[in-house]
Amino acid sequence: MIIENLKLINFRNYDQLEIEFSPHLNFIIGENGSGKTNIIEAISILSGFRSFKNISDSDIVKWGCDSYYCKGEIIESDYKKFEVGFFKDKEISKKKVKIDGSEISKISEFYGRFLTVVFSPDDINIINGTPELRRRFFDSVISKIYPDYINDLNNFRHILNSRNTMLKNIANGQVNIKQIEVWDELFASKAMVLIKKRREFIEIFNKVFSKIYSNISNDDTCEFFYTGLPFDKKEDFLEFLNKKKSEDLKKKTTTFGPQRDDYILKKDDINFTNYSSQGQKRAASVSLKVSEIDIIENISGKKSVILVDDIFSELDEKRRNNMIDSIKNKGQIIFTMVSFNKIEDLSKDYKIFEVNKGKLKVLK
Repeated sequence: MIIENLKLINFRNYDQLEIEFSPHLNFIIGENGSGKTNIIEAISILSGFRSFKNISDSDIVKWGCDSYYCKGEIIESDYKKFEVGFFKDKEISKKKVKIDGSEISKISEFYGRFLTVVFSPDDINIINGTPELRRRFFDSVISKIYPDYINDLNNFRHILNSRNTMLKNIANGQVNIKQIEVWDELFASKAMVLIKKRREFIEIFNKVFSKIYSNISNDDTCEFFYTGLPFDKKEDFLEFLNKKKSEDLKKKTTTFGPQRDDYILKKDDINFTNYSSQGQKRAASVSLKVSEIDIIENISGKKSVILVDDIFSELDEKRRNNMIDSIKNKGQIIFTMVSFNKIEDLSKDYKIFEVNKGKLKVLK
């Protein structure tokens, strides 16, 4: 799978941009703030309809403009070509998404068809940061492989929000406590669906991740532990939910469940983040993304477009070379960097683009 070309209008710092990519290797160079990362961001949005930076659409539209547009032509592994684009203006609450010119109403209709994996300096926050960041990462990977998981997540979130509203109304004396029972039943059912799928996936993920981390870091293996409640039956989850109800009512929110679970990285049964060096954490964050590439291909049979956003400066030479060895045969790669630094042993077929103040120039 490759992205053949990209067109942007009023996207970030670009009035208009058109770019034709090499099917193998691409380098986008430019000073910090020149707009090279914006190209990576646009491609990632075409894949999942949201920025990997987790920002709103209002931050994407070029300053002073009312709308933006992004379109890409994608070639699948069987050489079939399709076009994906999205449009957003201030008059509509959500961006419109079109596949081959036809508007789609649900992301799940397309999710998993065009796959990208983004390597970003911010990936280290998955290791160092909050449980929410780790949940978001793993939920994203699971959704790419199993698109129905998006529906599971959305259904769960709807029920969670409804239950939290009911808890507030009960605590405020507006409704009878018996009315929450239907939401308890639904919450337990949907929670168990997520917990089961997350448990199954982390076992698959760890088998790949531990080997890749060891190869990239030249270190011992480590793995993630999912903290979801150890229940296999909805009835056991529901019983625990009832025991926690007084606390939920006191705090007016659901105090446990998949929305609060974590994935804890451990090495020798010790929390990895408590004693690992910055270099080890950076290697772990890179290993997350290499594992994502491999697992997607192993399960779905699809190659992802690999987007590497200026992370080489974050790695020492040995880990950088190990990372390159891990991705060099995985498909189309698009690098951003401040200055051109050709990577040996990769494809001879490559393009170089230079970005300066929202303008693109082809150097090779």
